[in-house]
Amino acid sequence: MAGDITLPVRARVLVISLAIALVAMLAASLAERFTSTGLTVRHTHEPVAQAPAPATDEVGRLMQEVAKDPGNKAALVEIAERLMSMGSWDGAESFATRALALDPRDARTRYLLGVIRHNQGKHAEAAKLLEEALKDGESAPMRYSLGVLYLHYLNDPARGVEQLSRALHAPDADESLRQSIREELEKAPLAEKQARGGDAAGAKGASAGKGTTQKAAPGGAERR
Repeated sequence: MAGDITLPVRARVLVISLAIALVAMLAASLAERFTSTGLTVRHTHEPVAQAPAPATDEVGRLMQEVAKDPGNKAALVEIAERLMSMGSWDGAESFATRALALDPRDARTRYLLGVIRHNQGKHAEAAKLLEEALKDGESAPMRYSLGVLYLHYLNDPARGVEQLSRALHAPDADESLRQSIREELEKAPLAEKQARGGDAAGAKGASAGKGTTQKAAPGGAERR
């Protein structure tokens, strides 16, 4: 009998706690909504950053579902995505972390958590999460996000270009994503291109000074 009384009480307490947390997160997020220049979240749906703000009653309904069933991963992920769309990164992190604990191999949840970490300024952690997510399956959006991380936030242009190039040729990349990738590659500060340019200039100078001493450079396709 004691168990029959305790469970509903705990559920009500959890619902109240989640509701209070939601109100706080909603209030804190209004001033910063859509101000992030973070990674694009793309999967089988439109980017989360472009999603409309969630209605409070809908998020409350999802929280009630989680209160009744803490193992409802789908509800946890949806709450996390809705909070991400509002820029409530700390709140989104809490729900995404809980969802990932239920299924550590879920690439989508790990990807979302990586985007959250990036928007919290934890770029190295974000890259690690995206690398781990890619182990469970090829994904052009994930590689694009990882390339952007390496290129613009982790000062590793070579790895950034590698990931962007792989994303460009991934079978699941749509044309809009390919265009974004091409734009990133065009402005990428490629050390390899600079090195090749320097070698070419040196070879040209040597040829001008010594006549026939110019040596053909090893062949290699330029990255696009």
